[in-house]
Parts: sequence; C-alpha cells; structure tokens
Amino acid sequence: MESRTPSRSAPGGDRLGQEDQEVRAAARFAGLITAIALAFVVIAVLWVGSCDPLSATVGCGRPYRTVLAVGAPAILAAGGSRAFVRTYRVWRARGTWWGWQGAGWFLLTLMLVVLLMSAVPIMGTG
Repeated sequence: MESRTPSRSAPGGDRLGQEDQEVRAAARFAGLITAIALAFVVIAVLWVGSCDPLSATVGCGRPYRTVLAVGAPAILAAGGSRAFVRTYRVWRARGTWWGWQGAGWFLLTLMLVVLLMSAVPIMGTG
C-alpha cells in the first residue's frame, strides 16, 4: 500500500519550518525596498525643511512637494507589486512562495502607513 503523506524531501510545497533560500531572498528584498523608501522620506523631509516658507522657490513649489510626498509610497508600491509577481513565478515553479507574498503585503501595508503619515507634512497642506 502506498503512502499518501508527502515526504520531507519532496520538492515544492511550503516547507514550513525549514530554511529556504526563497524566504531569505524575500526578506532581503523587503528590507532593501524599505531602506530605499526610508532614505527617500528622509531626503524629502530634509529638502522640505530647507524651504523658506516666505519665498516660493522653484525647488519648493507645489509640484515638487507632491513628487516628494508620493515618491516613497510609489517605491513601496512598486516593490510590493514586484514581490507579488515573484510570488506567482515561485508558485508556478512549485517553490516556497509564501515568503514573497508576505513581503508583498508588508510593503503595501507600509506604503499606506508612509502615505498617511508623511504626505500632508511634506506637501505642506493642513
């Protein structure tokens, strides 16, 4: 009689609790995208902080502030989308896909948090 339980060495599947290169790569990717977005937010805050409120210089105008406000959320959204594309590709290859999906949801959640917390102060409305 043949056993229907998958063996530990069977390719594909979740491999929950085991070390996996895909999960490690997904965590590194999410960390890298987060660091890039954080650096963008810091640069945007420093840029806006150096603007004189009385003078409307070209580098401190409304269009530039809008780009600075949505830059980091756009980076996080692109990273999250890339992680979801990678999730699908790894799933199709029967690899450990859940790390990439977790990275995608983490980046999209962080995108909303950054957008809600930094957009208004950087744009200077409110």
